Amino acid sequence: MKTVLQILPSLRKINGGVERGTLDVAKELAEKSFKSVIISSGGDMAEKFKKKGVDHYTIQIEKKGLINYFSSRSKFEKVLRNIMPDVVHIRSRWPAFCFSDVIKKNGIPLVTTYHGTYSGNNFFFKRKYNEVMTSGDVTISISKFIDDHIRYFFPHQKSLIRQINRGIDCKYFDTKSVSEIRKEKFLSSLMISERTHIILLPARITSWKGHNTAVDAVKILTEKNPELNFVLALVGSENNKEKFTKKLKKKISRLNISNRIIFCGNISDMPAVYSVADVVLSTSIEPEAFGRVSAEACAMSKPVISTNHGGSREIIENNVTGWLVEPKNPEDLADKITYVLALDQKKKDSIGKRYRRNDAIGTPFCVTLDYDTINDLDVTIRDRDSMIQKRVPIGQLSLYIESEIGRNVTT
Repeated sequence: MKTVLQILPSLRKINGGVERGTLDVAKELAEKSFKSVIISSGGDMAEKFKKKGVDHYTIQIEKKGLINYFSSRSKFEKVLRNIMPDVVHIRSRWPAFCFSDVIKKNGIPLVTTYHGTYSGNNFFFKRKYNEVMTSGDVTISISKFIDDHIRYFFPHQKSLIRQINRGIDCKYFDTKSVSEIRKEKFLSSLMISERTHIILLPARITSWKGHNTAVDAVKILTEKNPELNFVLALVGSENNKEKFTKKLKKKISRLNISNRIIFCGNISDMPAVYSVADVVLSTSIEPEAFGRVSAEACAMSKPVISTNHGGSREIIENNVTGWLVEPKNPEDLADKITYVLALDQKKKDSIGKRYRRNDAIGTPFCVTLDYDTINDLDVTIRDRDSMIQKRVPIGQLSLYIESEIGRNVTT
């Protein structure tokens, strides 16, 4: 039996993109009769992995520093000799910085997944640190946005890059699989009336996820539409961000909108959370590498409003599969929320279900003709498995589909 070892800093973030992605890959590997092993600093999700038949080794690799560098390397060398994996997959810079040379010294193939744009590439030492994520035998980019980023900053490594668009488990994120009991469990925790609109922002509590923009939008909504019955549900961890959370709560109190915003904390049953939302927000002020929230909302047939940058633009086509707003623009966000909440349920459902319906019947590609098609003769084509969308000239559509089918067969 072949063994695949995945390494990431921790398993603390129940709804973190890297953590969830690791769980998805580990589960698939186990189902395909690979031995799946994970090394991390531990956390709430470790038990989930064990239930899926995944072995977990705890090494403190979450905190950076010289002492931790040497102590973690010593422990890793012992674990590596014990496991002797056939492939190692690293998902973060610090573990790659600590362990990549040890892995290579043992002759084990190394795969890295580049999950973000990583700041500081304009500075020599920071760029060298970031470059460790391209030091393996293969570097996976999780979206075209990330692929372009790596090729720009590390052009000498472009032959090693493989774009594998991150997907989500559409069987897990499916409205039909969510029972009324699961919905009620979340709704009862909110303690709101049945007629209250739920605006959902699923993201860990940190400044770059755009919570300040969302809070400002709530204030605008309250002033412009005082009769509108709604709450903003913030679902996500506050771990290690207590200072920012405290400032955010003070701001909410100062704006006199405490009755409009609910801090829900981490919730493991995200399909149940999505299922009761009237609209889902992704308000990041920095580009998302993939846009997991947008993809999950689409899979759950929910209307989604996302910031117009990064990987989210590859998932959301404005006014077709959702709505795009400019980052740090609470007025734009408030206007879009007002528009979506005012739509009749049939229209909201049609936006959310437009592509989900085709997923269910197994359509591999969906093609959309819109008003822009009249002017530029381009159409939008969406891959069912990755949920990535691209604009393609009508004249090249058949060639594009043939090339994609051929690529999927060979890979």
